[in-house]
Amino acid sequence: MRNNKGFTMVEMIFCVSIVLVLLLLVIPNVTSKNNTIKDKSCEAQVEVVNAQIILYQIENGELPTSISDLTSGTTPYLKETQATCPSGNAIYISGGQAYEQE
Repeated sequence: MRNNKGFTMVEMIFCVSIVLVLLLLVIPNVTSKNNTIKDKSCEAQVEVVNAQIILYQIENGELPTSISDLTSGTTPYLKETQATCPSGNAIYISGGQAYEQE
């Protein structure tokens, strides 16, 4: 008598196909979540810049004209890396308000 321990080839193919179908269902959701996270993090970064614009105005009595006003000087209000969104888009200042450049 044969001792059948382990999986047959058909069982292995069946299991691998189930795993592949699950991956095909999950991967689009993960990539769309990454885009949403990048968008939300950019919105948060713009709000950080807006808060620093207010501090700049309080301390200097005028609004900054560009993002370089906030990133330069002896005590900068922002780091250079904070002048861009995590998605790579630049942040600019217009009329005392920060915006994402698309």
